[in-house]
Amino acid sequence: MAQDVIKVSDTSRITSKYMNKWVALSEDYKEVIASGETLSEVLRKTSHIKRKAVFRVLPNLGYVPFSGPA
Repeated sequence: MAQDVIKVSDTSRITSKYMNKWVALSEDYKEVIASGETLSEVLRKTSHIKRKAVFRVLPNLGYVPFSGPA
């Protein structure tokens, strides 16, 4: 089964100052084009831009938090 995979470079250099915030990156993942406390705020700020990557910047804890059945 073929899957579409998007290869993304390490964005921590440009997103590190946006910890626990929502950010929108340019299509080439090289520039933060908007940031905010909520997803709605970032989507509103970038409504005129069709192609963007939007995500929440989380701290690197050195592990992946997991919550599930014990």
